[in-house]
Amino acid sequence: MNLRFATDRGPRIACILVALALVSACGARGPSTIPVASPDAQAATHLTAAQAALAQEDLATAEREYRAAVEADPQSAKARAGLGTVLVRAGKLQDAESAFLASLKLNPKQADVHANLGVVYYQQGEMPAAAASFEEALRQNANDAATLYLLAAVRLQQKDLAAAESLLKKAQSLDPRLPEVYYGLGVLYRLQGQPQDAIAAFEKFIEIGPGQDPSAADHARRELEALRAE
Repeated sequence: MNLRFATDRGPRIACILVALALVSACGARGPSTIPVASPDAQAATHLTAAQAALAQEDLATAEREYRAAVEADPQSAKARAGLGTVLVRAGKLQDAESAFLASLKLNPKQADVHANLGVVYYQQGEMPAAAASFEEALRQNANDAATLYLLAAVRLQQKDLAAAESLLKKAQSLDPRLPEVYYGLGVLYRLQGQPQDAIAAFEKFIEIGPGQDPSAADHARRELEALRAE
């Protein structure tokens, strides 16, 4: 998911792709002697079809299949979380929020769904709510580098540079190959008036990250041009 934020200092800065965790489908069941499939088996079939459609970027089919899975098994937290993921990709943020909240009501111990809900709040500009969701995700999975990066993005928005730096450095130590971290560090160092460090961070992002989000790579290149011209 592309997260974008602006600052008071310097040009608009784009923050980069954060892949939403895809909720896996329930395992398929074996043959049954009952001719009509059970609701659980029906839901699993729809979940499998939804994931196949999502892999092909067929969002309309994926949404339809996830909704069918929810209808077949309203108590499936996985189906509701999967639906939320598709709705985010389709830009239906309010519906995605509802789907994630419904999933978490059924099973609050889903760190990835808390993080995905935080992405929705971030895109809606609701930074305190985004931070709360990311913090809950981290309470459940403290060493998830991507979620640490996401919380750092919120802190950058809130101009809490010290907190952002601490989060980014921890994320970097956990996953040195996570491209988002280096974009975040480039933003941070530019705001801190450290142009050489910012250049190094943006260069590292371009080295390992542009394939994930070409638009973010374009922004990083423009930031580098501006930094080198200073």
